[in-house]
Amino acid sequence: MGGVQEAFVVVKGGYSPDTIQVEVGRPVRLMFNRQESSPCSEKVALDAFGVSADLPEGETVPIEFTPTTPGDYEFACQMGMLRGKVIVT
Repeated sequence: MGGVQEAFVVVKGGYSPDTIQVEVGRPVRLMFNRQESSPCSEKVALDAFGVSADLPEGETVPIEFTPTTPGDYEFACQMGMLRGKVIVT
């Protein structure tokens, strides 16, 4: 087992990358950086882990969780138009 699994996600017309692979049982820190002013991307939520965050334009915001079950988990903006997923193996 290692330390925190970290990924940097750019928010601009979508999520880049939009698929992130992590290992089960290890803490995950997703660093979201919003590079646009679209109201759609003001928030991001990972409902499966009960976490969400406001994403101020130009700032990097961490979201942290520890996956306990393998599977595919979606993250999305509050309108569900921007989507990505975390694949837990």
